[in-house]
Amino acid sequence: MQTIKRFEELIADYCGSYYGVAVDSCSHAIFLSLLYLKETGEIQDGQEIEIPRRTFRSVPNYIRHAGLKPVGVDMKWTGCYPLVPTRVYDSAIKFGKSIYVEDSFYCLSFQYRKALPIGRGGMILTDDPRAAERLRELRLNGRDGWNMYLLPEQAARGITLFEMMTKKTGYIDYEEWDDVQK
Repeated sequence: MQTIKRFEELIADYCGSYYGVAVDSCSHAIFLSLLYLKETGEIQDGQEIEIPRRTFRSVPNYIRHAGLKPVGVDMKWTGCYPLVPTRVYDSAIKFGKSIYVEDSFYCLSFQYRKALPIGRGGMILTDDPRAAERLRELRLNGRDGWNMYLLPEQAARGITLFEMMTKKTGYIDYEEWDDVQK
């Protein structure tokens, strides 16, 4: 678990949040964030959640799975968008230094075609310590867990790639990363 904790801290610090909760995909990050907001009473079962008409199929599916109602709206977005009226952001495409939106549940993807391509994985960024603790419980197997945790070997790959990508500049430079991969 030390490797996962180190990966969470590394990404949270880079993106500008206090806490990171590593999970196995961005879709699951969104799902767990919505479950947490339902637990706290911030959103209600059956509530409508607005998302762009054109987004990834998993997003409306996990909104439904969380007991909510996805509603597609005309929304321009580039890399990131909010799930309205919640504090959850889908940032499956956008990843970078200081991107975290204060007081949110900012969901990242580390799928193999993303900016930090560890193969499979995601993360929930937050500045709420109680939420981070509860989200860590929800991601695990158990009575109320969901088996959505990131494997230590994926976290280790994430740390290695992140350090390689930020070695010279301190941030992810896509042009240099293309050279490293060749």
